[in-house]
Amino acid sequence: MSAKASILGLGIMGAAIARSAAHGGLNTTAWDRSPERASGFASDKVQIAHAARDAVQDADIVVTMVSDADAVLSIMKEREVLAAMKPGAVWIQMSTIGIEGTERAWRLAGTRPEIRFLDAPVSGSKAAAEQGKLVILASGDQDRAGATAQPFFDAIGAQTHWLGDVGQGTRMKLLFNAWIAILMEGVAEVSILGDALGIDLGRFTSLVLGGPLVPAWALAKLQKIKEGRTAETEFPLRWAHKDVQLALAAAAEERAMLPILNRIDAIWAEAEPGFGADDLSAIYLALSNGVKQ
Repeated sequence: MSAKASILGLGIMGAAIARSAAHGGLNTTAWDRSPERASGFASDKVQIAHAARDAVQDADIVVTMVSDADAVLSIMKEREVLAAMKPGAVWIQMSTIGIEGTERAWRLAGTRPEIRFLDAPVSGSKAAAEQGKLVILASGDQDRAGATAQPFFDAIGAQTHWLGDVGQGTRMKLLFNAWIAILMEGVAEVSILGDALGIDLGRFTSLVLGGPLVPAWALAKLQKIKEGRTAETEFPLRWAHKDVQLALAAAAEERAMLPILNRIDAIWAEAEPGFGADDLSAIYLALSNGVKQ
């Protein structure tokens, strides 16, 4: 009998994860705070619940994949999702909510010690989620929760890394996201420099393709910029900016030693009102349109 998974949150990543879980053989139910988004979700293998409590009552695995820590806590506490979970179920917190947010979620989970809690953010874009090729940064009690969680991880991911105690997954994700932010800002600025020099981005891409200078992810963003597809959102600029802010908050006193991330925070804050819903690569357009540097 297949495990029952409940996905709470049907944004870009949550929707793709729900489909991958179902295609991977899990009995999958999903729910979203927006009735319109839930009703627009398309999958003949995923059942849509009208209430969050209803989505989780029989679930072996409950996944939160929403925007921020307040949303996670609101769903699990105020909508009584945690109270509705059956004993022995695993709550997999996959949203990127930073260290403090993860600690809040873990404390809430501790009010029901019979529920197992995993901090397991993911690395990968919409395409990776749709293809079941995410990288899962899992942390928590693998002995108690790993066997239940692993079929779900196998369905949505190409790699699962168990990193230790709760919070280690989130810490690693902050490094992933800081790295991505620095790369993306570099890709955008190199693209603008190429424009200034009269160099076709396609030719530049062909020259660096397969070499040691540019990872495949960055080349894909270069191609997106070249083809004018930055409005085709794989990961919104506003969420990438949020992740930069979470990384800076986690740095605490060492924040002053991160001048590039601090500058990215300022630049992306100015870009967000006009381009926040677009793909992260839209920072190129924001810079081209005069965002201050």
